[in-house]
Amino acid sequence: MSNKELKKQAYTRLNGRWGTVSALMLFKLAFLMAFVVAELLLYEILKRMDIQYSLYPSYMFGTHLGRFMICVRLLLICVLFLPEFFILHRIMTDIYLGRNFVETRTYIQYNVRRLLPKIVGGTLLPLFLRLFVLSPLGLGIYGIYYWGWKRSGDSLTTLGLFIFMISIGFTIVWAGVFVHYSISLKLTKYILALNPRANVFDACDLSVRLMEGQHMRYIGFLASFIKFLPLAVLIYPALAIEPVFRMSEMAFAQDVMGNYWQDKMPAMIHRWRKYADRAENDEQ
Repeated sequence: MSNKELKKQAYTRLNGRWGTVSALMLFKLAFLMAFVVAELLLYEILKRMDIQYSLYPSYMFGTHLGRFMICVRLLLICVLFLPEFFILHRIMTDIYLGRNFVETRTYIQYNVRRLLPKIVGGTLLPLFLRLFVLSPLGLGIYGIYYWGWKRSGDSLTTLGLFIFMISIGFTIVWAGVFVHYSISLKLTKYILALNPRANVFDACDLSVRLMEGQHMRYIGFLASFIKFLPLAVLIYPALAIEPVFRMSEMAFAQDVMGNYWQDKMPAMIHRWRKYADRAENDEQ
């Protein structure tokens, strides 16, 4: 499918559901704003208690309170944010598929303990894989900084010039490798949204295999939304742009996945309903 066809399909799936999708976007924005407000309140409370508190890395990693707050944030992200964002992503998938998302949300909420490891793993593993691939890039950036700026006042030797040029080349090449690998993992969230019980490592591996040869196509897809960036800076237009982008990306994922696009959630909900009704009848 072309980018024009993907957007056309996105508008078709959003037809009659703009109010629901806009409410979801507002909920997501409110969720993020609540986190920012909580951070500001914490800063003001500790300041009034004459307790030093800062968000600088030197403080966060170098003090007991800073390290404790990092642990609290990670706990909140794993227990609160990741499940909610997974539910939002799954609801968007249901809207794209034209299904009732109320049952899906109820199922996830009642089975959150069982699904939580999958949700957290499905979010953190691709992130850690990207960070692992990104880490060598720091070596090239440091080489550019050291030989291009820190030693700029010294006489640049042939060896220094060689290392500087090698650092520039390595940084450019490895940045391309990182972008390529990040795009390769793009389908992981859709695979896990369609089947939350799938193995996270298998989902990453399947995403890499399915995205083989699709990287330039995905970059072209992203480039087709560049014209909307000036509007995305404003809050209200962004609430209309993001649904179109999400639906278009789902259409892209469905087109690439082909026969692998199989939604297992309805069958999981049906089995859960059957056993829940049976247990309720046994209690009565």
